[in-house]
Amino acid sequence: MILDAARYKTMDILSLLSKSLADINNRGGVEMRTCAEMDKVLVQLEKQVRKGGTSEEPKDMQEEAVRRFWKSGEFESLRDARLVCFGLTVRPWGDSRCLIEDPDRFDWVLDGLREWEDSPRQYRKCYQGLVRSYFDYDGMGRSVHITGGKNWRTLQSYLNNKAPLIRDANINPDWVGCVLGNRELFTTDPCAAYAPKVMSGRTDEVSQVRELLGITDASWFTRELILAQLSHACKQSHLEFSSLLSSLLKLINGNEVLRDRGLRMLLDRYARIPQAPQHVELKEFSVNSWGNPWLPSNDHRWGGVTDEAREMIGNWLKLEFIELFFTKLAQDGLSDTRRLKFWVRYVPLIENIHFALGSHAMNSRERDFIELRSKLKGLIVNLEDNKPLNNAFIMTMGDLVAVEFSGESNAFYGYSLKRALPFDLTKPVRSAPVNGRNSLKNDARILYLRHQDNVSGYPHWEDRFKDELRDNFGISTNAASTKKVAQSNASTSPKAPSAATAFQNKTSSSRNEEKLPHHLLSILKSRRFNQSDFDVLARQMSIQTEDRRPIGGGLWFIYHGSDASVCDLLRYWDFRYIGNKGWVRFS
Repeated sequence: MILDAARYKTMDILSLLSKSLADINNRGGVEMRTCAEMDKVLVQLEKQVRKGGTSEEPKDMQEEAVRRFWKSGEFESLRDARLVCFGLTVRPWGDSRCLIEDPDRFDWVLDGLREWEDSPRQYRKCYQGLVRSYFDYDGMGRSVHITGGKNWRTLQSYLNNKAPLIRDANINPDWVGCVLGNRELFTTDPCAAYAPKVMSGRTDEVSQVRELLGITDASWFTRELILAQLSHACKQSHLEFSSLLSSLLKLINGNEVLRDRGLRMLLDRYARIPQAPQHVELKEFSVNSWGNPWLPSNDHRWGGVTDEAREMIGNWLKLEFIELFFTKLAQDGLSDTRRLKFWVRYVPLIENIHFALGSHAMNSRERDFIELRSKLKGLIVNLEDNKPLNNAFIMTMGDLVAVEFSGESNAFYGYSLKRALPFDLTKPVRSAPVNGRNSLKNDARILYLRHQDNVSGYPHWEDRFKDELRDNFGISTNAASTKKVAQSNASTSPKAPSAATAFQNKTSSSRNEEKLPHHLLSILKSRRFNQSDFDVLARQMSIQTEDRRPIGGGLWFIYHGSDASVCDLLRYWDFRYIGNKGWVRFS
């Protein structure tokens, strides 16, 4: 009875289910509702898969893993290997130790990754960390650790060669495609390919690369990308490069290391332009960054550029100073255009410039004078004069020391370096009385010329000045000799051959020089520079010397020979060779 009741109950349930299904079938299908939230979740999941995990790892975990690896030289797990790869540049002990600068342990890291090279999904977890360390360590910096730089280059080649191993047959994160499509990042010129695109405003690709590979603003990549743009610009035509120069200067402003490297590139490139016009921004940027190019105290800053680039900025600066003197410092407050035009032609021949400023120019709080004194820093001496508006301009050209005063009524004085100068520009000078203590006006002059027309048969004073400079000092502005006179100046006058004439005799001096005894050379090279040893060297070799330090110049050793031992000694004494002139030391 009990079984029959159960059977009947089951049949009732089945009958009810059958009836319900028939009713549903008769009413037709029910459309499922869309779920927007589910779609968002699916997009996020897909994005996470394509991203392939984070390009960051906590620094404390990196440090712990590095400590373990440093001690054992082995990876405890794939997770440990990934953390170590991210941590090649961390310094867990607070001292200088890190894996990329260790000569042995860095190799152990790369060797240890072989275990996962056959499994792209596992291997790329470590590869991603190596990429981050590669961009974090400045292997291209000026002061890079020797071993660190070597290992960084090894890492660069490793990342390039092993890149194909991170591709999976099925799913690959976006950063994997970025690496495979941008393998030039792991070459010796990693940013060259991006320079033209960035310069043309197409920055999307670089932005995507930085985002996918975790390249931060602190990475060397930022600096090298700018330098790559400069390098690309320097390869363009003269006209195109000139048009880009202002924007390139803005690129390198603000970072001293970047500024110095970039400025050298731009100066050397601009100096290669034939008859390049003055570029005011380039001049101002260079002088503000490195100071006056012909001051000895700035030699270490300007030492990295070519002589042509340094001379170019120097000439622009001399031109500016001459204009300042004959306009701003003119005693009557009006521009002295005739003297300005005359001396501008001699700019390429001027070796040194000094200004003797009267009390007004020296002490005025007017903005113009404050800026002027800033520009002339290192070139100023006090002019102790009872005329506060008087100023003097002292130029050195070859053997000539030329003195012009701001008042046009003052005569021009010319002195020869072949004689002892009657004044010392390291001390305050005077303009009166003539022959007074440290006076710029002295009867020891070789030239005394007034700026007056119709004198001595010359209708214009400029013509007389030109002939006197040529005949007495071999200084000429003829087209054939401009820019070369200071180097190969062959004097036309028998009266007073210039120092440049002595420079021209380099062939005979090098042929007739006496051989320096080896024992004397050893003695001299064992000591730092001093005047006594210098005089011994000059006498032993019968070499002409010139001391222009009292007027702001250098100590010259007129030697053009090729004896390596002598050249090494001069370099040891901080002399440097200037073509066709000889060796000079500024101190």
